[in-house]
Amino acid sequence: MTGQQQAGLPPRWRRETAEAMAAVEQAIAVARGGVSAEGVARKSGREIVTAADIAIEDGLRERLAGRLGIAVIGEERGGEPPADGAPYWLADPICGTRNYASGIPLSCVNLALIEQGQVSAAVVGEVPTGQIWAAERGSGAWARTGEGWRQLAAGRASGTVVIEEGRCSGARRERAAGGYAAAVLADRWELRSFGTTLALAYVAAAQVAGYVLFWCTAVHMAAGVLLAREAGATVTDLDGQPWTIRSDSIVAGADPDLHRELLIIAG
Repeated sequence: MTGQQQAGLPPRWRRETAEAMAAVEQAIAVARGGVSAEGVARKSGREIVTAADIAIEDGLRERLAGRLGIAVIGEERGGEPPADGAPYWLADPICGTRNYASGIPLSCVNLALIEQGQVSAAVVGEVPTGQIWAAERGSGAWARTGEGWRQLAAGRASGTVVIEEGRCSGARRERAAGGYAAAVLADRWELRSFGTTLALAYVAAAQVAGYVLFWCTAVHMAAGVLLAREAGATVTDLDGQPWTIRSDSIVAGADPDLHRELLIIAG
């Protein structure tokens, strides 16, 4: 057992969370079916989509909307929040599609339930390993293991920080370049770039200490943000404002001191 895993009983999961777990497991099974070169298409710029992305999102929509009657906004098929303010899901079928298509074992499935403008439940599944993380607001972050569930606590012992530009452009890209340079020159952490918001689950599990992402949307980040926050990490946008589903960037630190350091690095 690693130091970040704590004894305890998981919450009595809501039906929505339990259905999300089952949906993510199903999605991982689809992703493990593999994708051929013929199944990869370019969306725009350097962005790609695979046949697995589409198949997984369609499966998530069918299960979550069909069984729960809750709308789904997805990375590939899009969608809009219900006009009446009803709950909805944010679904990222494969976060780290480039990694997945290239056979690099860093990708995940993200599901976040949005209620009254806030993330209330989240499930993240790591595609290569099948690891499942889940959280409900106010109930901690949890990792499923062979023996059951272990509660997670963020920590900085790994000494590793993940920094990514997130395909930002213009002034934001210049800021990202400055952030990379400042982190290298600071020489305080092991630096990584994963190409997936799986990094947020790793923050929750204390596998990495911090994460800076210079541009991204909530469909990718929302599930991981709840995991990291429920594990005790400090999470804001690049300007130090509390992260919300309208934020377009993220700075996550295992503790307030590291978070402040990362905000300075991010400029």
